[in-house]
Amino acid sequence: MHKVLVFGANGLLGSQFAKQLTNSDTYELLAPSKDLVDLLSEVQVSDYIAEHKPDFIINCSGYNLVDQCEIDEQQQEMALNLNVKAPETLAKLALKHNARFITFSTDYVFDGSKDSAYVETDEANPINYYGKTKLMAEQAVLAANPKALVIRTQWLFGPGRRDFVDAILPKLEGADPVPVVNDQIGCPTYTVDLASKVINSLLESNENGILHLVNDGSVSWYDYTLSIQETLGTNAHIVPINSDGFKRLATRPKNSILSSVKVKPMRAFKEALKEYLLK
Repeated sequence: MHKVLVFGANGLLGSQFAKQLTNSDTYELLAPSKDLVDLLSEVQVSDYIAEHKPDFIINCSGYNLVDQCEIDEQQQEMALNLNVKAPETLAKLALKHNARFITFSTDYVFDGSKDSAYVETDEANPINYYGKTKLMAEQAVLAANPKALVIRTQWLFGPGRRDFVDAILPKLEGADPVPVVNDQIGCPTYTVDLASKVINSLLESNENGILHLVNDGSVSWYDYTLSIQETLGTNAHIVPINSDGFKRLATRPKNSILSSVKVKPMRAFKEALKEYLLK
């Protein structure tokens, strides 16, 4: 069996990789805990890879506290270490040990000013610190390992960890109005579909460089919330608001819809959302 080493296996996306690989007849999962392998220790990571000799390395770890790292220097250093240094190290080690390397990036590498969906060849121009670290990571990974695959995705939802769906559900069951931003648009993406697509179609492919991979369909956060309410049959009063009235430290791109010139999108997000909510 081929060995697949997954970092971040306890996270929202990584947990799906861990689950699906555990149930696979083709792959053997390697998912060391933080206590066993500190991703920020090049020595520990290098020793583990040299000992276990994985055929594939998937990096689902990273720093994603978008507002916290916008102005806090300590948080910025942490973001640089987790989002840039760690994947660059993994990319180098994967190349050295002839392992396939896949890591994930984000729609936040774009500024959101485009009138249509962003494709892989569009120029990146992040407008917050988090997005800058993810762009730096893309560049560092591909410079270190041209065979690597960097998958940009967005608006993840799925079992295992708190996401937008989990955060909004209690509010939809309450009596108070639910204000939701209506001028930021993206593609909700189901972690179950994303992990499955990578494992079954991309893991052993020759695809490299940057790839956009999301579920089909785009919405604002407001319309996304309406879809959740429609599926569950709740009766909350959902109020559309402009993002200017919802102050945050980090600016978000208004339009960050991802599309691909390389692969078709996965199934419609509404279909995936319904499956997730009604399970």
